[in-house]
Amino acid sequence: MNKILTEISLGKRNNYFSGKLLSAEDFNDEQSYFLDKMRLHNRMLHGLGTVSGLEVSASEDSFNGIIVSPGVAIDPFGNEIILSSTVQCAFPEQDELAYLVLYWAERGTDPVPAPGAEGEGDQTVPSRVEEYAVLKYESEEGGNSQNGIVLARLKKEHGKWKVDKKSRVRRVKV
Repeated sequence: MNKILTEISLGKRNNYFSGKLLSAEDFNDEQSYFLDKMRLHNRMLHGLGTVSGLEVSASEDSFNGIIVSPGVAIDPFGNEIILSSTVQCAFPEQDELAYLVLYWAERGTDPVPAPGAEGEGDQTVPSRVEEYAVLKYESEEGGNSQNGIVLARLKKEHGKWKVDKKSRVRRVKV
């Protein structure tokens, strides 16, 4: 019988017990653990692309630009991007062909005072992390960084921008 045992670490999570002193690192680790699990689930089980909605249309009525309907997408990292309301974007300013790409992003917000390191005095640090979506025109289908979801291919025909109906949007597995 083979007595060799191979252990492969699958990660660590917090173990809480009465009297445990919790630090900011513990809470950040807790959030990272579950965010990483959710992103892995999204990537491995669903893939990347639009989940629902996010239809793109060109308008030349009262608003002259692109309209993106509410919907949900999963980016290549497994981040969920949720547009809860209709978004309007101006038409691209140059070229004859453009791809409308949806990106997930985050930033620190709501600064609060925090004690600095020894001798450095007080400083401010973000108390929240805001997740947000970015819509951006790219000249190539995959975008510059391959981190976003292409929502539409736009062509300029006879001086007017049109959504290319022949171009297919990547959808996640349901």
